Amino acid sequence: MLTKCFIASVCKQILKWISLIITNIKNWKLSKDVIPQLHSKESSLTSHLMRRRGLLNRPFRPTFLLCNGYIQTIAGLLYRPLQEYNFQREYLQMPDKGVVALDWFIESTEKLRRNSLIIVIFPRLTGDALSVGRICRLGASKGMRSVVFNRRGHGSSLLTTSCLTSIGDTKDTRTVMEYILHKFPYGRIVGMGIGAGCTTLFSYLGEFGSSAVMKAAINISPSYDNTVGGLHIPKFYEIFLLFYFKLMLLRNWKVLWKALDMKTVILRTWTLKQFEYLLHCKLCGEDTFESFCQRNDPMRDVDDIAVPVLCVNSQDDQVSVKENIPFDIFDMYPNLLLVTVEKGGHCAFYENVQGDSWVEELAINYIQHVSEFVSNSKLR
Repeated sequence: MLTKCFIASVCKQILKWISLIITNIKNWKLSKDVIPQLHSKESSLTSHLMRRRGLLNRPFRPTFLLCNGYIQTIAGLLYRPLQEYNFQREYLQMPDKGVVALDWFIESTEKLRRNSLIIVIFPRLTGDALSVGRICRLGASKGMRSVVFNRRGHGSSLLTTSCLTSIGDTKDTRTVMEYILHKFPYGRIVGMGIGAGCTTLFSYLGEFGSSAVMKAAINISPSYDNTVGGLHIPKFYEIFLLFYFKLMLLRNWKVLWKALDMKTVILRTWTLKQFEYLLHCKLCGEDTFESFCQRNDPMRDVDDIAVPVLCVNSQDDQVSVKENIPFDIFDMYPNLLLVTVEKGGHCAFYENVQGDSWVEELAINYIQHVSEFVSNSKLR
């Protein structure tokens, strides 16, 4: 019975996609520039960024084939760059003997200085270094050094312990930030979160407040409400994530089988809620899924964030839904900025089928100009 309902749900979703594609093709002549909107409290920071064109530098121009949020989101999940990007992997051991992978972008034609900006990228759940290669190259053209922080088991890295980190856990993040600062003591660190990576970045900035080593941050398609009531995950996205996570567990079964009921997790979980409960709650000692969500709430310490943070959301994002965007927070805190566009999907914002993303140019412009502001202000 469960299998029949699952198949029916998938078929219904496929028919919906086909209908949306047909509608987009019929209305392609009506496609037009999408004007971004800024939501923030007036401050010297916003004035500087607007003056230097570090925010609303140009409209979002998606091709007619990419004018729908579902199509954008699917494209973001399936897209793999045609270009080649070179990364050098470095494994960093945590205090509990666990290991995270750092992928350093090394394809820079620009000469990097010892005080060059360092972009630490927290990729989406299914992301890796290659998925953010274009933005790393764009940053390198501006003299910025980029490194991708892969959480334990992610980014094709292997687990060395049965301890997994959830997206709101900041212990590994703090160790990584201290290591990068030690490696480049004259560098200025800027964080970039994408999708679920935004929760890790938000959590780190809020939990450590003024002691966080980052000078600024940008979050692309963040989810602001990870509670049970706030989760709105489309079925196609949920299926994709479950498939990805289960493959990751199978790849690391030698480490996990003693601590985890692999058979139940792999064969009997068909929702992310079930999967997260069996995977993280059991391993982390959480009694309920609700308490697990509260511990991974990205907004739990937002009052303590001490650096400029830009968030970018699309209004047709089916994962980070617009109903959960806390507009009042951005109207209250001068260091928290929000840019919204009507289209763009989740972690996509593609303007053509080649994978050119509008948000990547926006992100690099913001990083460049917010760094100027921080360097010339009391926020240093």
